[in-house]
Amino acid sequence: MKEKRAVVVGAGLGGLTAAALLARNGFSVDLFEKNTTPGGYACSFVRGRFEFETSLHELSGLGPPQNRGSCYRLLEGCGVADKLTFLPIADFYSSVFPDFRVTIPHGWEQAEEAYAKQFPGERKGIKALLNWMRNIFKEFEFVASSEKITDFIQIPAKATNLLGTIGLTVEKALSREITDPKLKALFCDIWGYYGLPPSLLSFTLFAIANASYIQHGPHHIKGTSQALADAFVESIREAGGRVHLNNGVKKILIDDMKVRGVVTEQGDEYLADYVICNVNPVTTCLELIGTENVPGKYLDSLCKQRHSLSTFNIYMGMDCPATQLGLSGHELFINDGYDQDEHYRCTFKIGRQKYWVITNYNHADPEFSPPGTCVLVITAVVDGLPWMRIPPDKYFDEKNRMAREMLDAAEEVVVGLKEHIEVIEVSTPLTNIRYSSNPYGSIVGFDYSLLGSPVFKLSNRGPFKGLYFGSAWVRPGGGFEAAMSSGALAFREVLKDSKRSG
Repeated sequence: MKEKRAVVVGAGLGGLTAAALLARNGFSVDLFEKNTTPGGYACSFVRGRFEFETSLHELSGLGPPQNRGSCYRLLEGCGVADKLTFLPIADFYSSVFPDFRVTIPHGWEQAEEAYAKQFPGERKGIKALLNWMRNIFKEFEFVASSEKITDFIQIPAKATNLLGTIGLTVEKALSREITDPKLKALFCDIWGYYGLPPSLLSFTLFAIANASYIQHGPHHIKGTSQALADAFVESIREAGGRVHLNNGVKKILIDDMKVRGVVTEQGDEYLADYVICNVNPVTTCLELIGTENVPGKYLDSLCKQRHSLSTFNIYMGMDCPATQLGLSGHELFINDGYDQDEHYRCTFKIGRQKYWVITNYNHADPEFSPPGTCVLVITAVVDGLPWMRIPPDKYFDEKNRMAREMLDAAEEVVVGLKEHIEVIEVSTPLTNIRYSSNPYGSIVGFDYSLLGSPVFKLSNRGPFKGLYFGSAWVRPGGGFEAAMSSGALAFREVLKDSKRSG
């Protein structure tokens, strides 16, 4: 029997997932990664006596043992779940607005009560909205697990709520059930996770993603998300796959509209019938294949997409516990007002933001940093384009100016913050670009507008036979859980094609 050979380009979460599933299902797999460590954005770094989580705030889709979610089941299938310790986070999120502060727990009834306690006159609409989201999530799980023809035939009848969200923004959906603008702002306060304000954001995506957090609860990973990436590498190697770090792919070989293999940065040629790209499709077409070789129709589809936002991060190792600073929860969203469109417009400017979040990593894991200390990270979603326009000789001045302004803003909420900083590191969209090669330093790939909702995302199949994509840039989209799901979808397409070929 002919050996089934596959190459995976890039060791982000989508690539790691695809490689693990391929290796565990009888494929000969080689995974190539240009960086010295695996994980893409799922990684950590060390400064002084502190280890910092690069990007993970809350991981969705896990759930406790009696209520496992799809993300946990996927990690089980990849041989990864039993290698990790998942730390539950008590609450969904906490918000600070000009005239109130509130914490939203996970759990449908608990979340409903928290929203209704703050806005008692909107209780009926809150209940209806959460029930709607809950039904959408159930229907999405049915559609996602459908494999038989009989399942697909039933989708129009069994997914009426899900299908009814197509064409709805979050703002329009919320307006059907609730009216208070302050409640709307609170309900949408994690819009930064998804990179668009409610007026532009797909309600399909919002409902599914938020429902996953509410139903299964958020988690963090002991040892940071680097432990997640390392566990994938271990699983791949246990199944006989090969992981090549510090050796990226410089060319994907195409012959007669079919993949032949790849050429690595070290000049070695690896032939394979199947190539899964964790690298975004823009970079893949521009640099690894060459636009002159890519069908115009596919290039047109890329041109119609819009990149999502990037991030500005201030990583801080503190010389005191978070409780000494008055911080008790995991994540606190700060809002200068209630106009989230205005907050979004501010993301296109370099300087103090009107919307940002501070994460306390010692809340979920008291051992995250040395005793008597804590790790805090300030994150603001920002657009990458203004940063790309800064002259190189002005970059550090602008980076440090914004850091000072954001620290001043944080000091207004967390009194005494600056005097307790022992170690500090700052990253910008240019940091994201340098590390990930993602256009504009995007954190979730193409945006989640109506045309960028999971229904309309680019296919996991590429423009050539044997080429697939498993990343935040294609179905189902960006975020840790979604990126891993994308790798699984790419694997499923490879499996279909390999069965057809005998």
